[in-house]
Amino acid sequence: MDLQESRQRIAQALNDLTAFNATPGQGVTRFPFTEEARQASRYLKKLMEDLGLQVRLDNSGAVIGRLEGQVPETIMTGSHLDSVQNGGAYDGIAGVVTSIEALRLLLQREKRPHYSYEVIATNDEEGSRFSSGLFTGKVLLGQLSVEDIKGYKDAAGISVYEAMQAYGLQPEEIDQHVREDIRAFLEVHIEQGPILEMEQKSIGIVDAIVGMKRALITINGRADHSGTMPMQLRKDAMEVAAKVIAKIGDRARQYPPAVATVGNLSVEPNIVNIVPSRVKFCIDFRTTDAEIIKKMYQELLLDLDSCCQKYAMSYMAEETLWVEPVQLRPQLQEYIEESCRERGFSHMHLISGAGHDAQVFGAQLPAAMIFVPSIGGRSHCPEERTDPLALAMAAQVACDTLVKLDTRQKL
Repeated sequence: MDLQESRQRIAQALNDLTAFNATPGQGVTRFPFTEEARQASRYLKKLMEDLGLQVRLDNSGAVIGRLEGQVPETIMTGSHLDSVQNGGAYDGIAGVVTSIEALRLLLQREKRPHYSYEVIATNDEEGSRFSSGLFTGKVLLGQLSVEDIKGYKDAAGISVYEAMQAYGLQPEEIDQHVREDIRAFLEVHIEQGPILEMEQKSIGIVDAIVGMKRALITINGRADHSGTMPMQLRKDAMEVAAKVIAKIGDRARQYPPAVATVGNLSVEPNIVNIVPSRVKFCIDFRTTDAEIIKKMYQELLLDLDSCCQKYAMSYMAEETLWVEPVQLRPQLQEYIEESCRERGFSHMHLISGAGHDAQVFGAQLPAAMIFVPSIGGRSHCPEERTDPLALAMAAQVACDTLVKLDTRQKL
């Protein structure tokens, strides 16, 4: 298949998908279990059906297209369809479209494959709506309970359980559709960083994915008049939050390549002349060493203990996501590297500092990731860009990798 033809198909699909967006003109916002997600799912379903795949919406809200092989054991490839708030048009969804193109290339082979193949558009990988994430992978691997999904809530107080019901899914069956047939998982994704572009490489082969811990911190103070309440008597939730948050970044710098981010903050009652009574913020820790992540989190809790005790206040820490660092499968990395050499594509190995669906799958079964360059290293913003030609190249490499998996049957 001509590389330019693949490029045009991928570019057209990505352009079409930008229409399914809650914030047109301000980046892409496509949260899970929303009308935008439903519309994007229908579009992806048609792309898959046009290839002759058997397509279904599973109980996690993922779109899955299946090519039946000689055996039911399944090789799965894809990425996620959801986005962050005001994000870009490539993160996640480009990997879905590229994987569909890879299946198109695979279907050109006359021989019926040994394994069955599925292309998947996973749901709620980002965790932007419910402060969790990696939802589909956890559902398929049986890592969520009914109580879990009742506990994860969005800013409006709607739980995952309620959102699933409204979307037409079966939340009571959240732990009843575990997949035991998945043999391997391959994900294509934009790099979301500057390394491939800086090194002038077309393809990135991911060796490992960082671990992540997210938590929702709530600091409880007391609302008082900002002019009449003396400083020594105040229970100012914002002051405590500021003191604690100020230490987070410097602490992470002690453990390179660890990173720590407070990405959102809410204040109550959020009025200029009232001492804040409650502050909530989400913390996100990441690095390749699980013990360092745990250490940073425990040191955060010690800071909270100390500050809240000093001002006679209280806090609550609710862990919303914990994913171990994952080493991806060397054999699959070798297949990707072989394809790059055979096709003359420049390539390099690197670590992913972002979490991905492959992280959940890779903890339990063979998984690999193919990265393509992000222009300017930009991601999670409206300026996010990737050359569709790079995605077309990744589709060829993904197809080659699937073929090698099928013919060698070695992981």
